[in-house]
Amino acid sequence: MPDVPSAASEPEPRDPIGLKYPNTARVWNYHLRGKDNFAIDRQAAEAVEAMSMKIGVPLAADTAVEGRHLLQRMVDYMLGQGIRQFLDLGSGLPSMANTHEIAQRVAPEARVVYIDIDPMVSSHASARMAGANVVTLRADLREPENVLSDPQVRDTLDFGQPVGIMFACVLHCLWDKEDPWAVVRQFRDAVPSGSHLALSHMTNEAHPEGAQALFQMTQDLHWNTPLISRSRADIMRLFDGFTLVEPGLVPPAQWRPELNNPLVNPGEDDGDDAPVVRLLVPEPPADDPGAAWHLCGIGIKP
Repeated sequence: MPDVPSAASEPEPRDPIGLKYPNTARVWNYHLRGKDNFAIDRQAAEAVEAMSMKIGVPLAADTAVEGRHLLQRMVDYMLGQGIRQFLDLGSGLPSMANTHEIAQRVAPEARVVYIDIDPMVSSHASARMAGANVVTLRADLREPENVLSDPQVRDTLDFGQPVGIMFACVLHCLWDKEDPWAVVRQFRDAVPSGSHLALSHMTNEAHPEGAQALFQMTQDLHWNTPLISRSRADIMRLFDGFTLVEPGLVPPAQWRPELNNPLVNPGEDDGDDAPVVRLLVPEPPADDPGAAWHLCGIGIKP
């Protein structure tokens, strides 16, 4: 895959929200049955599904839902390890079960900072995810020094205590020349021992032809980011300086399924502690081939 971005995917001054071409966050939102997307995004999403069915690889909509279930399990795991503050990088548009909703149902004092460069993501997040101990910030995760020095980040997170660093389905949107490994390393170096790194990343391990076809589609349709599936070895390098917890680097459906505990709508649970968030749709079965689109894991900084 090429190492440099195509000029067509660069932002245009007269189109700051990016309505001319598909936007990865909005396409993902459509796959999650959200409404924060436009016709150009829906057309791209349907093109992905048509391509997937034609070549016999998992549907993006199934993979998207699977990813939200994984987010819940990873946040709950980190809570169980005592993590009470989270830096969610490339958080995307608010959708089913966001990080602070998952964390604060267990630990109301949990603090969450959301980072995303997309202006639409930032405005929607500010409107929908405001609350105690929650900060949404428009910033570029490719510039860790700017994120880490931001006053809102410093005021919300205590970098003397362990932090949960999260890259959920985002690092495959970075070109090799943008060095996602160095990005992760800079955030790693800013947090103390006991901090956790949780990430999921597209892989070409099980479906190399599908991975290449999907990447090429993002280029042909001029998406605002690429979707670059990487090898297991390249994804493992993102965990340099961390110790992977069991079960290691695995497909999402295999990552601690016993922790599955989706949030529900009010009225879905008669208990006094029923969380007030959107019901998650059923998770794909554990043997669903959609699991093979991504590899995921959590590492602990020694």
